[in-house]
Amino acid sequence: MSNEKNTAERIRLDLMIEVIQISRGGSGGVTGAKILAEAAMYEGLDAQAIPKYGSERRGAAVEAYLRFDTKPIRVHSPVYYPQHALVLDASLLDRIDVDKVDKDGVIIINSNEVPESLKGSGRTIALVDASRISRELGLILSGFTLVNMTMLGAFVKGTEIVSLDNLLKAIENYWGEKRAPKNMEAAKRAYEETKVVIA
Repeated sequence: MSNEKNTAERIRLDLMIEVIQISRGGSGGVTGAKILAEAAMYEGLDAQAIPKYGSERRGAAVEAYLRFDTKPIRVHSPVYYPQHALVLDASLLDRIDVDKVDKDGVIIINSNEVPESLKGSGRTIALVDASRISRELGLILSGFTLVNMTMLGAFVKGTEIVSLDNLLKAIENYWGEKRAPKNMEAAKRAYEETKVVIA
């Protein structure tokens, strides 16, 4: 089953879609998760974004969990068996138990090539060089490249849970008219440049 059919079928059957996201502190992962949840609400879905902090310092691994459903979401626990995984820093891929990610799901990675650990796995991988796009747009804060909005564009392309238009609407609403344009451009460029492949 393709991911598009998998996502559409889950929504048709009122089945929850769960996502695990991993990023580094300072790269905007938690903010990105919140914006993605808002974009899903524009689609008419109920959505939830839950951050999980560890050492709470810049550069440390930070997880966030997302849920999307056609009915109210009652559960508030971490996600253990996600349909999709969103990896904002490829060096953190080993922090996710890939075997627990749905075989019909997508692993979205900030990279321009399939990691060695996934080659030959048959997994659907969405690849984008989010760091390059963000740097080219000047999305850098205190030495950290902000890849969160860029990776949201890749997520939309890879999973089709929300539309690009609704993602851009959520980004604009969050950042306001002064800061939104670069962030919206980052998401659009990532959407256009993301390649979905079978590892």
